Amino acid sequence: MSPPRLDFLQNVMEDLILHSLDHEPLSSPPRTLLPLMLTCRHFHNLLCPTNNPHLYRRIFYRKFDSSAIARRFPPSCIVSSRFHPELERRFLALRCIKLGDIHNPQLQKAFLVAFIMLLEHDALNHRHLVDVGLPALLDKYVAERLHRGLNVWPIEDTCNVLAVALFWHMTSQDALDGESIDSRNKVMDILLPLSFAWFRYSFPEQGFDPLFFINGISSTPRLPPPTHSPVHPPPMTVPIDYMGHAFDLRLPAITLSASVAYFAQLDAFPLVPPPYDLPPREDGGGLTAEEIKRYNGSFRTRPVPRDLGSLDSLSTCHDWDWLRAVAGDPFMSEPIRRYTPGILTGNWRGTELAPYESDMTRFMTGDAGPADFTGQSRRPVSFGLEEHVRYANPRSCLAGDEWDDPCHIPLSPPTSWTRKEDGIEVFDERSSAKVFYKTLNRESPGEEPENVEDDSELGAASTTADQEIVDVILSGKSELDLQPAWVYWGRVRVSDGLVVLIRLPNEQGIRRLPRYSIYVGYVLSSQNLVGKWKYCFPGAQWEGTWCLCKAEE
Repeated sequence: MSPPRLDFLQNVMEDLILHSLDHEPLSSPPRTLLPLMLTCRHFHNLLCPTNNPHLYRRIFYRKFDSSAIARRFPPSCIVSSRFHPELERRFLALRCIKLGDIHNPQLQKAFLVAFIMLLEHDALNHRHLVDVGLPALLDKYVAERLHRGLNVWPIEDTCNVLAVALFWHMTSQDALDGESIDSRNKVMDILLPLSFAWFRYSFPEQGFDPLFFINGISSTPRLPPPTHSPVHPPPMTVPIDYMGHAFDLRLPAITLSASVAYFAQLDAFPLVPPPYDLPPREDGGGLTAEEIKRYNGSFRTRPVPRDLGSLDSLSTCHDWDWLRAVAGDPFMSEPIRRYTPGILTGNWRGTELAPYESDMTRFMTGDAGPADFTGQSRRPVSFGLEEHVRYANPRSCLAGDEWDDPCHIPLSPPTSWTRKEDGIEVFDERSSAKVFYKTLNRESPGEEPENVEDDSELGAASTTADQEIVDVILSGKSELDLQPAWVYWGRVRVSDGLVVLIRLPNEQGIRRLPRYSIYVGYVLSSQNLVGKWKYCFPGAQWEGTWCLCKAEE
């Protein structure tokens, strides 16, 4: 046990160092620490990381955001001895970024540190990165290093993937509003190949069949498979040692980051009505002038939030991004809730894009490069979604039925659902199983019921808020004043939030599926629903990208 006088001296020096942080540049290491350690051997022993790890934990909490670490990591990881290595790693990364050299050999490590900092941002981390000039470095990187030539596809390597992800995370509405048209066009030209050429780059769909997810295990497909199913490269991972735990971090798909950044740039260009008079909605002739005006005025891609709004902590909006990044490591993802009820319930508005069919065919066969892109189709998309959730309790199935896996029973079309007062009952013809799904309240979708009453034969077992949601079905329709033109149905992969939606014309009837579209994507931390879509009917040879934002009611 150290003498009281030494404890007092150590506490005084710690308080002095922490107080000095308020008078130093935000991204600078503690400037008083090294001079004090060099004063004498005794001071060095009192302040060195080996003898005093608690000091470096206090410095970390003053310099960087920490609530996400406490929420995402098991308590066994959050020990004082692990904060000094992380402090050192972050200050080295900030110094590298501040140099502004896009060819720095340490830039990939710096980008990785910056990406983790942004996933943990509450109040301080983003300020650090702005202070050292990360936005300017990313602009230069995208223009000079990501862009390899006029007709050359961008390379999907670790540094490029991180650069595009950071480029989107650092995008602000002020920066978008102040951007020149020439600069905007240049950025869009660079991002365009990444946004459309999903077949060339990794996507989390790798190793996962959306039709399998819709139809279930060993089921007879109710929907015909797409005409082409290109094999994507596997998702990129990078080994990392963070807070004393070594694991593989799965990087965000470069196509997702590029797509949402592209849509944010595209918002500056309004949809222009054709020169002829548009038909009224009741004639069923497509978009009306009123809808185009509404689209131009309210359909916007939302940047990553920088203020709390209704959130208790800004970093909570990145929790699903973190879950996807640590996928496959139960130790890392265990503390976080696997699914946020209500995140999809509501009206979604945005845009879907598709290249011309001739371009898509040449791109996929390798006969064309990015410079051969001739045009795209741009269409507004607007629909409302409902979430129907199944809880992990005996009430979900009839006695004697088994549902050990969310895909054990295929997702039947809505015509085989029975609407109940507070949810839907899904009937599977193969197994004669009836499964109840609670429909989330549209007014307060995140509020889980204390108990669920049902007048069906499923019984009256209770459902409490702490019970796990194991499956989510989605249903919806076009957000139009008159007869909805499209219906939607699908489900959510609860483990990582992958959204799979089927869209088909309402007048065809859901049991007859001569033509439909399948949408696959994620809700990102910016609260945009972004992904790819495909026409899935005989003769269709193209696919596109889509991005929507939940409407603020």
